[in-house]
Amino acid sequence: MKASTHSKVATVLRDFAVGQLPKLTKWSVADIRRAYPFHRLFFPDEAILAARVERSVVTVMGASLYPQLATTIALDKHRDVHANYSIAGTLNDAACNMIEQIVTELRTPPRRRTTPRTPDHAAEVRDILGSHGGGSTTRTVTADLFVGDFAGGPLFIELKTPLPNLDIAAESKRKMLYFLAIMERQGVPNARAYLGLTYNPFLTRAAYGHSFTRQIMDMDAQVLLGQELWDHIGGDGTYDELLAIIEEVKDSLPHF
Repeated sequence: MKASTHSKVATVLRDFAVGQLPKLTKWSVADIRRAYPFHRLFFPDEAILAARVERSVVTVMGASLYPQLATTIALDKHRDVHANYSIAGTLNDAACNMIEQIVTELRTPPRRRTTPRTPDHAAEVRDILGSHGGGSTTRTVTADLFVGDFAGGPLFIELKTPLPNLDIAAESKRKMLYFLAIMERQGVPNARAYLGLTYNPFLTRAAYGHSFTRQIMDMDAQVLLGQELWDHIGGDGTYDELLAIIEEVKDSLPHF
């Protein structure tokens, strides 16, 4: 990571953290002790306060922090980088119907499926590209992160926290497949689309066990998990440097 990028990443993190601090200072220690008296048998006041505001902070992380970080890091090595970027293209109806069929079949609980469909990136792409006929329609999908000049071909990433619900996982899959179909129709080679999970509370890929992600996604071909995501965007070592920057910024923040 260039020194200038290191500095920009630190600024993104610091600005975000400072913007969230009022949520932590809204409650006093006396408030916490009165509102959560039984929690104090097990947890310090700071932990109770953090739990009180976690959901609000995490929601804003998903909407604001992660796209900003990913864009800043991608710009270290690329120029055609966009957050919340829309891609439009014309597809035949049969291909659109196949995408919808794939997503519907995958989101059906395995025990209730009437087809043998399981997540398989190569088979899904084959089925979509092999679907011909019908009229044509214009479809638009929006990438959380798009890198047009990524090495090998355009990169489309859905940035999500590591435990997406079934609806979010299915919608991400739908958008990824539409993107790939649009790129193929436009003659753009080697486009790639991933569900990018911004961190991994299971620590390792082997231990990752969230059922909805595994139900919908081909884990090997369609998911970048934690460190894999950040290193894929910024190059080897990006995640470790990002962790170091987080510690730098944390040490510079006022303590509540």
